[in-house]
Amino acid sequence: MSERIAYLHRQYVVESAAKVSILDRGFLYGDSVYDSSRTFDGKPWRMRDHIDRLYLSCRYARLEPDMSADEMEAVSMELIERNRDVYRPGEEFRINHWVTRGGGVSIDTDLDPTAHTVAIFTLPMDYQRFAHGYLEGVPAVVTSVRRTPPECVEPRAKIGGKMNHIQAEFEAKQANAWAIMLDMQGFMAEGPSYNCFIVRNGELLTSAPTNCLVGINRTYILELAKRLGVAVREGNLTPYDLLTADEAFFCANSICLLPVKSIDGIDMANGAPGPITEKLTQAWIDDTGSDWRQKAVASLNR
Repeated sequence: MSERIAYLHRQYVVESAAKVSILDRGFLYGDSVYDSSRTFDGKPWRMRDHIDRLYLSCRYARLEPDMSADEMEAVSMELIERNRDVYRPGEEFRINHWVTRGGGVSIDTDLDPTAHTVAIFTLPMDYQRFAHGYLEGVPAVVTSVRRTPPECVEPRAKIGGKMNHIQAEFEAKQANAWAIMLDMQGFMAEGPSYNCFIVRNGELLTSAPTNCLVGINRTYILELAKRLGVAVREGNLTPYDLLTADEAFFCANSICLLPVKSIDGIDMANGAPGPITEKLTQAWIDDTGSDWRQKAVASLNR
């Protein structure tokens, strides 16, 4: 199997040769934005939506990539083709886009809006981490680590410097669970790398868009629910709402839609996956024409 190809500094290079300066502000200060899409049966899924969001994040962070969104999409498609021989037919992978302010001359580089580092690379999908969750759901806990408030960093921008999310992950890991983070007012915000949903009395509930990343797949779930006739409401949800939910699930790029079986030790009333979770899952599989859940479960037997 050949080595993966990455795109860095306007060149296609083998991944092992893709190097960034230790003086790059993305490395030093997390002065960066990023986004990530994925494939189904080797075909990109809503990649342009992710790229468009990346450019919104760049505007917020005052970063100016040295290419347009159209150029980035074209480069990304070319990169996918250059990596076709690396992945098995139908094998799924992530498509990662990173933009930093660059640097490399001194640690005191001025705040230049021109982005000097643009990196695009692919990584194989790690199914085994959450495959069991598709079958029986995953336990979740509400962490003491809160989501950075919008007064500090806008949650709709996907930016570097994720230490608070990482600390929430560590806290949840001590309980062998997945993390749910609250905002500073005590309302459900999001997970460290995923959006959170609950179901109660047949209604799909999720965080207000003011305290969580407006995920591409979150938006898709809301569209899908409305198409299927499932009532949807965005708003402020408390730990009480979480503990009294009938169903719960997480959604994100890698996991797609992952059922939650318990929150803080309290089992979901309708089990995992619950009926609406299952309905949404099957519709997503039908939309992509790829049974991503079965692929994950099959990975357990390798």
